[in-house]
Amino acid sequence: MDDVLAAALAPVLADVRATGAPEPRVVASDWTADPALPAAMLWSADGSGVGMFVRAAEMPAARAVHASEQVQDWVLEELPGVHAVWPPCPAHAAAHSLSPVLVDGVARWVCASDRVVIAAIGELGTTRAS
Repeated sequence: MDDVLAAALAPVLADVRATGAPEPRVVASDWTADPALPAAMLWSADGSGVGMFVRAAEMPAARAVHASEQVQDWVLEELPGVHAVWPPCPAHAAAHSLSPVLVDGVARWVCASDRVVIAAIGELGTTRAS
């Protein structure tokens, strides 16, 4: 797998594991046919998959946010129920998912409702962001 893509995926996949969410099987792919857009397929246990990519020219934290958005979408599709949330917002009794956002140059999980930073992407279940 492309090193840029692997680095962008590592934090969000750590959060997937830390929260016990379904984890995709990640397989490098050249479906974008563009070296500036390193790509992979996220595969489900049932054999279905979806493509994801990052923009190599972006700063690493922005790539982590972009990868997190795509993995979050994949996880939400894998979770049962119409109103699945991942990662759940601890400030609002899991009423909604956190949003991956770039805050001061750092990839963070932010409450989608009040925009409070909850944790750095890659640190769910370990530390609360300040």
